[in-house]
Amino acid sequence: MPITSTPTPMLRSSPVLRQVRPTLWRVIRADGSLAGYIARAGDAEGARTVGVATAPRFEARRLVVSTRQIMQIGDFASINDALTCFL
Repeated sequence: MPITSTPTPMLRSSPVLRQVRPTLWRVIRADGSLAGYIARAGDAEGARTVGVATAPRFEARRLVVSTRQIMQIGDFASINDALTCFL
């Protein structure tokens, strides 16, 4: 199931998403700096098998500015859940 819209930030200072590819979004802070990325994980459609059904999963990855490395934060059931890691 393709993601066609970005979630509406809850607060004015909340980070926003900018889609880079069909399965990858940049997380941008209120000041315009890069906070990290959210990627749809799994197969080509972003689904992982959970029991007999498939469910989309989203991986949150934070940019560590001091080392210029990307650190995986976690694996989430929705893009909104992944975005809360950056609040």
